[in-house]
Amino acid sequence: MPFSGIEQPETIELTETIRLKRYDGHYEKALPGYQDPYVYQNSEGIFDERKKPDLEYVQNMCRYLDRVGELYFIEALENGVYIPIGDVTVKEENPPIAIWFARYRGKGIGSLAMRMIIHRLRELGYQKITGSTVYKWNDASLALHKKLGFQVVRETEKEYFLDLDL
Repeated sequence: MPFSGIEQPETIELTETIRLKRYDGHYEKALPGYQDPYVYQNSEGIFDERKKPDLEYVQNMCRYLDRVGELYFIEALENGVYIPIGDVTVKEENPPIAIWFARYRGKGIGSLAMRMIIHRLRELGYQKITGSTVYKWNDASLALHKKLGFQVVRETEKEYFLDLDL
């Protein structure tokens, strides 16, 4: 339980066909998504096509995110069954979102997930999201953050760091 004394919702409905499902320990569901070079590059900043995360890497990532925030898998309804298509973590510092499969990118799912993070953090009494990190080559993520009111507060050669007052 990342937020002391606060129960994490089991599911959060974003639309009729997109929901967030509380992480249940099945980290292996995330492996195909993080082995996509596009996802790995935009989440970890690693360009090397030969270096792909293995199951242990994904397990450690999921355990960490579940410990420091509320980790959810983003699920889409396909043929009457919800399938995992990404992940999101509710936390006040650098809340990550990853859409694993290209067919789901550019459809507003990241915006829905970030709006949920904002809503959930407000509900939990937080005043600010800090250090949301966007790599400079990830124009879509930068546009999403700016559209939602995030402000660039610092940058390095590779990254923007954005904050949002809640």
